[in-house]
Amino acid sequence: MTALTAPAVRGGRRPGPWTRLAWVTWRQHRFMLAGVAALLGGLSLYLLIMGLKIRSAYASVAACHPATSAGCETLASLNAGYHSTAQTLSGLLQVVPVLVGVFAGAPLLARELETGTFRFAWTQGCGRLRWATTKLTLLAAALTAAAWAFSVLFSWYYHPFFVEGLDGVLAPQLFDLRGVVYAAWTLAAFAIGTLAGTAIRRTVPAMAASLATWAGLDLATALFLRKHYEAPLISRGADAGLRNAWVVSQWFTGPDGQQASQNTIRAVMQQAPARVQESRDVSVPLAWLGQHHYTQWWSYQPQSRFWHFQYIEGGWLLALSLVLLTATVWLIRRRAA
Repeated sequence: MTALTAPAVRGGRRPGPWTRLAWVTWRQHRFMLAGVAALLGGLSLYLLIMGLKIRSAYASVAACHPATSAGCETLASLNAGYHSTAQTLSGLLQVVPVLVGVFAGAPLLARELETGTFRFAWTQGCGRLRWATTKLTLLAAALTAAAWAFSVLFSWYYHPFFVEGLDGVLAPQLFDLRGVVYAAWTLAAFAIGTLAGTAIRRTVPAMAASLATWAGLDLATALFLRKHYEAPLISRGADAGLRNAWVVSQWFTGPDGQQASQNTIRAVMQQAPARVQESRDVSVPLAWLGQHHYTQWWSYQPQSRFWHFQYIEGGWLLALSLVLLTATVWLIRRRAA
């Protein structure tokens, strides 16, 4: 029997202190944590610099008079360029949580299970439960805290566009980058990765599995689940009061009060005068349809529900993460040395 195959000592020897386990965890994974810090730090520096430029630009526009002058219009067009860049950046930031899950969570235990080095750790007086719990707890806390701090900075960076009404706070490409949800998705990605690594015991397949699982969960949430956190409100007529609200669906009802299909609405519009069909003002054809007893209806989520949705999504993601991390520890305890 060698040191690698000997069972962990259960009696007569005190287990290693938690502080020493924490120090070993830091030594083992300091390069991974440094990589995450470099990624988020570089992005944070960009957000800070651009956030200051955007605020300065909007202040210049607000102070520019008259607003219709060529100089003021040039400043406004520059702000439009800032908004376009910010939208592109928000799309790129969507992948950061899954990168953390794939490259930090999946290899965390899979690499040691794959190479067999976990057996040495279990013979050093820490035991598999303390070994797994220390790794998962410390790294999950560090990554979640870093993601939360980054989401606070992103909210500050994007705030001028919300003030100007260029985007709604419930917009799918922005909702999970702010509040508590960004940190919750990062924690969920980490938990998915660690469970995949423990179950598969191979680093590369675990990374692929965690990537696919996270992407499927995120897509299902954005397309199907999130809109049902609370019952949507119903509005009729013009959509002027729904600016930047999250419109879930819209439909028409006919003179009989029943829902009219899009083909029916198109057929009715073909009978409208040319000035109505060619109008660029949406309210003109809607008013004409209203005169013929066709009413437009809207199902929407108001912006005032932002924090309600944040806490609902953050709550179930936290619960899911705890279940996945508990399952990871359970698998480690059951695994034969």
